[in-house]
Amino acid sequence: MESVRGKSLAWLGHPVTMAALAVLVVNDHVAKAAHPGWVTGKLSDAAGMVLAPPLLAVLTSLFAPRARFRPVAVGALVAVGVGFAFTKAWVYGGQVASEMWSLITPSLVRSDPTDLLALPFLAVAWWTAQRPGRQRSERTERWVRAWRLAVLLPLALAGVAATSAVPYLSAEKVYVSADTIFVGEGWIETRWSASKDGGVTWSDAPEQTPAAPGPACTRSVPQVCYRVIEDGIGVLRSDAGGPWTEDWVLTRLERITLNRAYRDTMGIDALTSQSIGVQDVPGGHVVVVANGRDGFAVRDVTGTWQRIGFPTVPGDLAPASVETDWVLLEFPLGPAVIAMALGLVITTGAVVVMRRRGAPAGYWWLPVALGVTAVMTVPAALAGWADPNGGLVIPMVVLAILGILAAIGCSVAAVIRAGMHLAEARAERRPPRVPPPRIY
Repeated sequence: MESVRGKSLAWLGHPVTMAALAVLVVNDHVAKAAHPGWVTGKLSDAAGMVLAPPLLAVLTSLFAPRARFRPVAVGALVAVGVGFAFTKAWVYGGQVASEMWSLITPSLVRSDPTDLLALPFLAVAWWTAQRPGRQRSERTERWVRAWRLAVLLPLALAGVAATSAVPYLSAEKVYVSADTIFVGEGWIETRWSASKDGGVTWSDAPEQTPAAPGPACTRSVPQVCYRVIEDGIGVLRSDAGGPWTEDWVLTRLERITLNRAYRDTMGIDALTSQSIGVQDVPGGHVVVVANGRDGFAVRDVTGTWQRIGFPTVPGDLAPASVETDWVLLEFPLGPAVIAMALGLVITTGAVVVMRRRGAPAGYWWLPVALGVTAVMTVPAALAGWADPNGGLVIPMVVLAILGILAAIGCSVAAVIRAGMHLAEARAERRPPRVPPPRIY
């Protein structure tokens, strides 16, 4: 009888599954960029429902080669369906999925109940699981299986992991002419806005804009020059050729707060100053700086900085508030949840091994205790992560740390004990050593 690994690889190599992989890659990296919208978004979800179960089954077979195929296939379908529903139907589920998936590759997972329309495509995945490939000779089948494992599996993993970047507004350019400040925002195509009154009011700009950025220094004497800081949001200033000093800057904690607020970026790298322009006006000068997803900021003639977001895009979140009362926003919720899940799997697997080797049932307290800790940890961690200024922040941190320690402790204890039972079982099966007879 063919092993679960062979059947899972055949499921992954089914023509329908391969077609779903091709659709996912082309749609994510070509169609979405060219025609973003409802159809291309749902097409990726449908292709994912066909591809994800066999991919999960193959990964499971690598760790459980003696399992039966049917339970593995059903478990993969249920896991994909439940996980997808959890992610799409609950806003915090999408945030947790983004945190966890970003450990592999920068990603953004949006919660959208309409994406649940893709769930029926799990039936297509189940249909392909029931249609094994044609029979081949044993030697040919070994080569086909090796090819699927060495080539097909990495391609499927890359296709799922390397999702397309998510389009979002981003302030990129500041150009200054004699009497107009031009700012450009966009992700694929630049959209221009203009101000003729020193950044007080803005309107959509004509198609023709300056060919190069304007000056970053004033024309007045003593001359004042500005430049953006590296890897952050802020502006440096130099008076009359003197040393560069901070004129305005957002702290890393404030950038983390903004990244949490916008929820459509893939990390604080999208929140950096990109371009700067200076315009001389009556009474002094005006400075405008482009700050990525946070939009634009303007320094008026009095020296006061104001974040204005995207002035001609009504309804956008920028500029979001940077007020926060807690410094632990960088606490990684994703690693805590992953540690609990892996710890539960490892501990349960080790206890199952011990039970099969005749160990007493008392070891079940390890996965049970870890499961109870997870039930206590995850809801509190989610609530604290969702409201960083609320009263659950401290419980979030404490319980998440305890959860990680519990996962590590239970996993290590269970694996060590399982290794001892395996060694004892081997010793019992080994025939006793008989000393050679003595010759007198």
